[in-house]
Formats: sequence, C-alpha cells, structure tokens
Amino acid sequence: MKEDSLNMLGVIPQLEIGPIRLEANRVASTYALTQNGSTETMDLVYRFEEKVFDSEEPDSMNLGAMLTAQVALNYGLFCDKIVFHGLFDKADQQFLREMAANTAREIFVKKFLEPNPFIQGPAKDLSPVRKKSFLRAELLFPGSDTHPTTALPVQGKGGAVWGSDPSKHAILSSGGKDSLLSFGLLKEIGCEVHPIFINESGRHWFTALNAFRHFAIHVPQTSRVWTNSDRVFNWMLRQLPFVRQDFARIRSDGYPIRLWTVAVFLFGALPVLRKRGIGRILIGDEFDTTYRLSFKGITHYDGLYDQSRFFDDALTRYFCRKGWHVS
Repeated sequence: MKEDSLNMLGVIPQLEIGPIRLEANRVASTYALTQNGSTETMDLVYRFEEKVFDSEEPDSMNLGAMLTAQVALNYGLFCDKIVFHGLFDKADQQFLREMAANTAREIFVKKFLEPNPFIQGPAKDLSPVRKKSFLRAELLFPGSDTHPTTALPVQGKGGAVWGSDPSKHAILSSGGKDSLLSFGLLKEIGCEVHPIFINESGRHWFTALNAFRHFAIHVPQTSRVWTNSDRVFNWMLRQLPFVRQDFARIRSDGYPIRLWTVAVFLFGALPVLRKRGIGRILIGDEFDTTYRLSFKGITHYDGLYDQSRFFDDALTRYFCRKGWHVS
C-alpha cells in the first residue's frame, strides 16, 4: 500500500467541538460534523449530582472544555480538521495532540490491520505502513492562545491550582471486580474513599447498577455522573462508511473503532475531585499493563494504552503541568 492511501480513511473534512454550555451541575458541548456538503450535530452531555462548576469562572470553563474534548480524540485518523472551541492552554493543547496521535496509531493497528468484524469494504484490506504519525487531522484551537486565562501555572503561582488532600481517594467505579477490590483494600487500611460511578446512558450502565445502588445507601461519599457519551460514539460510527451499520447486532468483546475510552470517564470524575478536594484517583483497570508491541514495524500498546502505566504517568504529568494536585 502506498503511504498516502491512508487517505481512504479520511472521510470527515471537519469535526468541531464546542464551545461548551456550562451550568452548576451540567456541561454540554455540540459536536458538529461536516461531511458531503452538509453538517450534522450531536450534543455531548455530562450531568452531576452536586454543584461542581461556576459558569463565570475561567477554570470551570477550561475543565469543562477538556472534559468534553476527550471523545473527539478517537477520530484523528478520519478527520482533516478537528476544531476545539473554548479555553485550552498550552498544556491542554499539547496533551490533546499527543493523545490524538497515539490513539490514531492504536486504532490503525488494532481496528484496521488486525481482524475486526465491524469493518467492511476496502478498509478491511489495508496493508501496514510505517509513518512518523498516523494523526491525519490538524487540531485547531481558535482563540485559545490569545485568551488571558490560558497561561500555564508556574511553580504553583497563577493558573488553575487546585487545593487537594492526598489522603482522599476517588475510585473510578464500574461495579467490576477491579474497582470493587480497590475500594475494599483502601477502606481496609483506613482511607477516605469516594466511589465515583460514570453512568452511561445505554446498556453498559446495567453492569454497574447493583453496585451503585448498594454504595449509594452504604457509602455517603458515593457520586454518580451521567453522560450520553455512548450515544455520541454510536452517532460517530454512523458517519464512517467503512463501519458496518448493523454494528449494534454484532457480538464482540471490543468496540468497533474507539480506543480512547477510560479518559472519557476519568475526566468526567475530575469536577467531583476538584469540588471535594480529592488528591488521588484510582482506575479499576482489567489489565494495568506495560505492554509495548510491534506489528510489522509499527510499535503500539496493543490497544490498551488507557489501561497502562504509561497512561497513568501521562495523566499525572499533565495534571502537574496544570497545577492540579491530583495523581
């Protein structure tokens, strides 16, 4: 395959995200997709059980923008441009570009070079190609560089520094064995633990419902964040002609395209951490890997980057650059 034949995956000229609409317990951002001369839109929404935002505060606007940007990082392989409207400082822009590039490579290897029952047509037969970057999209942040609130914090002076207590621990909870075990171990050694359940609007929530109901009664620090991110993911699948449109009927342990998933939930928990002054967040990973593999000369993380130590370290570095005292 010639190097530029990856262009067959470039089916979305432009994807725009935001600007956000912020309320005390809710953030929404419109995803606007331009394709074949027309534009379709879908709102991504997160709703919280407590007041976590101040619509007049730049730090809240910045956190809301970063929260609603995460879904888009799955589509850098397919877009010519991804435009992020809102407040994004240099640390945000660097993080989004690095994670979009990493995710594009992972998706190319795991969803197109390896067998994938969701793919149809010529895209099923792509050949390996070694490139410096598989990120096709140009990431744009109009207005962010000139906005006075987007300066980086320096040694904890200025910027969005959070006050937090490292003895408080949040658990990104799903009702699975890994998050339940993490909760139990921390409670056993006397830590203050805050289970935070991310309530997707679809069937995935049913696997967490029993655990959430129990925790809501017996653990006062339990919190739930509702989001329709799964609906946005499905809406995006309908815009990709190489994805079988009966994807909902195909039995598979994996998602059709997306591989940047944990961050969609983790960033959803951050407003609660900020409100409550929580300094530690734990993820109930199934794998917690340090895998680094190679597929015909293309290095990758086996599609498990967001369940790896590399992901944990990257997020901790990003939080540090932001002045957010979270690890």
